[in-house]
Formats: sequence, structure tokens, C-alpha cells
Amino acid sequence: MRIMRTALAALALSAAAVSAPAAQGFGDQTAQSARLTESDQKIVQRVEDYLSGVDTMHAEFLQTSSNGSTARGELWLDRPGKLRFEYQPPHPALIVSNGSVLVYYDRDLEQTSYVPISETPLWFLVREDIDMSRIEGYEIAGIERKRKSIRLSVAQEGSAAGQPGSLTLVFEDEPLRLKKWRIVDQQGIATEVALLDPRFGIDIDGTKFDFDALNLPDRRRPSNGR
Repeated sequence: MRIMRTALAALALSAAAVSAPAAQGFGDQTAQSARLTESDQKIVQRVEDYLSGVDTMHAEFLQTSSNGSTARGELWLDRPGKLRFEYQPPHPALIVSNGSVLVYYDRDLEQTSYVPISETPLWFLVREDIDMSRIEGYEIAGIERKRKSIRLSVAQEGSAAGQPGSLTLVFEDEPLRLKKWRIVDQQGIATEVALLDPRFGIDIDGTKFDFDALNLPDRRRPSNGR
């Protein structure tokens, strides 16, 4: 169970995952564009347009890690910024972002950790303006297109697709739809989250992302995480 807690925390918190810097800044878009073929640039634009068009989503998910741990749960997304990972028992994790702050809550230990959502690996998926070639400290590390799928990887500068400090998005194609993502942390542990029966454009109760509705034990936090 200790290994599972570590894997779940790594998914949520940048310090344990890919140590993502705050993503509000911009990288060298011109240099990145020069390294991409015209076909690659069209794929990147398709992916950005698709992700920018996703406003809400609900899905079940299956999480697997290279250390042998597995977990299942439900995911809610309300862009920009709001998401919720609710893990099924016996796994104790609850991960919620209210749009600015992400909380990781361990139900067994009754412990909470807070981090700005902008400092997590998934920020560029939930931010309002998605531009994958302008993520500070990161660059597009690989694009692979098969007959019915697309894999797009971003990695910290000096790393590569599938290596520590990388994130790979996997899409079904025709039509384009996010299928799963894979994060490799600095210890080389790969955590993959596969979306099961995702539904888009649905109504989601705002209390799913409301810290005050979580009844968390940590009374030192600011009201609603802000």
C-alpha cells in the first residue's frame, strides 16, 4: 500500500512526478517548430484544437504503474483548471483541483497536501489556452501516427519521450479522442492512466471541485483552497 500511495502522489504532485515548473511561461516556439515537419505541426495543431475544445468530461479510469501497482476510479474534468480523481477502495487517494489549487488527500492517514495546479504535470491539459509548443522548460519530444492512433510526447529539456521527465498523450484518431496518458517520474517509474467510456460536454455538479464540500481534516487550509 505504501508503494501505491507513492504512485498516486506522483501522479498528482509535480515534485514527485516530472517536477514540472510553473507552466505559465513560454518556451522557444520558433526552435521547436523548426524541428517539426509540416505533417508533425499539423498533428500538433489538431491535438491543441481538440484539447481546447474539451470543456467537461467524465470517465472511469484504470491506472497502472511500472512498479506493479494498479488502481481504478472515476475522473471528472471541467476546464479550465478543475479536475477530480476519485479512487476506488481499497486505495485511499482523492485528488481534486478547484481551478487554482490541487489537493491530494489520503483517507487512511487523514493527511492532505496542497500544490498550485499550475505546478503539476497535467496543467497544460486543463489550462485555458493549450499551446504544446510553448510550455516553459519542456519541448515536444516525439510524434507517432499510426492508422487509427496518435502518440504525442512532451519532455523536459534534455530528456526524451518515454524517459524520466516525460509525458505522452495517446489519442484514438478518426475521430480524434484522448485515450490515455503516461507520465515517467524522475525515478523512472511510469504511470499510465487509461480512460474508460469517457463522456464529453456533460453537466458536472460544481461541488465535485469545492474544497469546502470535501470535509477535509486539515483546518489550516485557506477557505476553498485559495
